[in-house]
Amino acid sequence: MIYGLYLSAQGADAQSTQLDVISNNLANAQTSSFKRDLALFQARQPHDVRKGIEGDVPGNVNNSTGGVEVSGVVTDYSQGPLLKTDSPLDVALTGPGFMQVEADGQTLLTRNGSLAINEIGQLVTASEGHTVLDSSGGSIEIPPDAARVEITPDGLVAALDQQGARLDVGQLGLVEPESYHELIKHGNSLYESLGETIPVVRDDPAAAEFRQGFLEGSGTQSVTEMMRLIETSRAFETNINMIKYQDDALGQLLQVVAR
Repeated sequence: MIYGLYLSAQGADAQSTQLDVISNNLANAQTSSFKRDLALFQARQPHDVRKGIEGDVPGNVNNSTGGVEVSGVVTDYSQGPLLKTDSPLDVALTGPGFMQVEADGQTLLTRNGSLAINEIGQLVTASEGHTVLDSSGGSIEIPPDAARVEITPDGLVAALDQQGARLDVGQLGLVEPESYHELIKHGNSLYESLGETIPVVRDDPAAAEFRQGFLEGSGTQSVTEMMRLIETSRAFETNINMIKYQDDALGQLLQVVAR
């Protein structure tokens, strides 16, 4: 009876984590370049087997599952849809790779190309104001007399004045982590790489390209996540009900034994 309670409690705990992950995905369905997360589950061994404890258990309980647990939460880095904005300071990446930004003295990665120009003429992220870095790790300065900004598919940033004179001011840095498993999320569109990052070779046919006037949409598909949310909610509720039923049955058994 107690064994069943533990199994149901583990199931409820795992589904609770799944609910948190799905809820966060849904909350960011409109967040530019957001990458959805997935909770991974694995079967547990029975407690005695897992701890290496020899015990005389009835039947073949040691050969049974010890319930289910969350083995980790991973991120799906699949390409998101392209959303046309026609804003010259919006840029989307098509293909693998990340831009680099400086945030509080730390270099972070992002695919969120919603950019702006701050009060001192630096190219920054529109939402947080983080400095966008060029291919050499420096800031990109936009001249005060610039009437328009152009960003080429290879990331070259140019400023055009009222007469159409063009001045190249930098090239957006594009890197890729050695391992995507070494990326840690900071917020909803920034990542820290625990390992090395590799500059993307510009003449590589498979290299990512920049698309000016577009943003990469969220990787969350609202309908799919809503279906998963309903399914997970029912599984969580089922486990909670099983705990209640087993607790009630155990209580009745103890009353009978007491007599």
